[in-house]
Amino acid sequence: MRYEAKVLSPIGQIELVPVEAADIEEVRQIVGADGGRLIGARLQRNFSGTSWFKQSFDLGVFNQQLLTLLEAGQPITEAISVLRQNDRQSRQKAVYDSLLTALQQGKQLSAAMALLPSVFPQLYVAMVEASETTGTVQTSIRRFMQYQAQSDEIRSKLNAAAIYPAILSLVGFTVIAFLLLYVAPKFSVVFEDMNASKRTAASVVQWWGTLVRTHTALAWGGFIATLLGMAFALFHPALRLLIAQRLRRTPWIGERIQVLQMARLYRTLGMLLNSGISIIAAMRMTTPTLPFGMQPLVTSAMQAVSEGKPLSRAMAEFGLSTDVAQRLTVAGESSGNLGLMLSHIADFFEQETARWLDRTSRLIEPALMVVIGLIIGLVVLMLYSPIFDLGNAI
Repeated sequence: MRYEAKVLSPIGQIELVPVEAADIEEVRQIVGADGGRLIGARLQRNFSGTSWFKQSFDLGVFNQQLLTLLEAGQPITEAISVLRQNDRQSRQKAVYDSLLTALQQGKQLSAAMALLPSVFPQLYVAMVEASETTGTVQTSIRRFMQYQAQSDEIRSKLNAAAIYPAILSLVGFTVIAFLLLYVAPKFSVVFEDMNASKRTAASVVQWWGTLVRTHTALAWGGFIATLLGMAFALFHPALRLLIAQRLRRTPWIGERIQVLQMARLYRTLGMLLNSGISIIAAMRMTTPTLPFGMQPLVTSAMQAVSEGKPLSRAMAEFGLSTDVAQRLTVAGESSGNLGLMLSHIADFFEQETARWLDRTSRLIEPALMVVIGLIIGLVVLMLYSPIFDLGNAI
């Protein structure tokens, strides 16, 4: 969220500063880390001006650099200080200052990260906290980096599968709109001069061309409004959620979405269990990261596990498993390597999703080209067929 903070700066001046944070407490933490004092803050819908977070914090780069320094033998406080000094443009000054201030006060790294929930996810903080008691902070950081890389990989595959059809649809829609809004009105004038209104195709073109010429602003305004509406639906969170819910209800696509969501569930659970977190706590932390439709199911499964049921039975009972996943979960429970087995199940689901995306993209792209080509061909044929008829008549 974005706040407009009223700040008393270190030199005694009152300033209004935009701050990106999860809540008021994080705003206070960010302002205090830079030597200021928070007087008040209010939510801001539009974000403009100079921000304390000029760029979003790159957690992947931070983890890589921090892991390198820790493996080189640097203490955590010294490592954060080195990262702060390396930030020459002071783009993330408030983040490093907040971490250093908390560490110098005697807090653990996880407690310092917990003060900045908009920067460090709850899952990451919990992993670091669990590893601090065993001295395996480096292992937790490396494991979270692997988790991020795997999540980014499947996300990039989804984006790559959607980009080409989206561009093709946009180009096709633009070409069809150009033919209907610009070319058709020109042809309608020609048909009026030729007195060809008795022919069916010519009469349709005349009717449409006259309509567009009479209401030109309305026609082009409708085209622009349609484009803006498509862009709004693509980027608006509520509409995207509604579209996703409708897609989940379709029999073919919904099953694939369910598999992808289960991959995320098992991946997160496996990562947390491997970090030493209990299964109940892992399920509780995983629930908010899942889609709303899956959260009640995970909560019910967590309740069943807390009552003594095995995880494999609880997941299958609430539709959060498949036959293969259930067998692998049972094997993990028997061998004591449940976390590792859950990660293998996530790998299986992600590989299955990747194969489905590859097959689907190979099918959709040519089918979409054929459909768009047929529509454009039909419009062109409707425009030129009256001219051919007149030529044959002569």
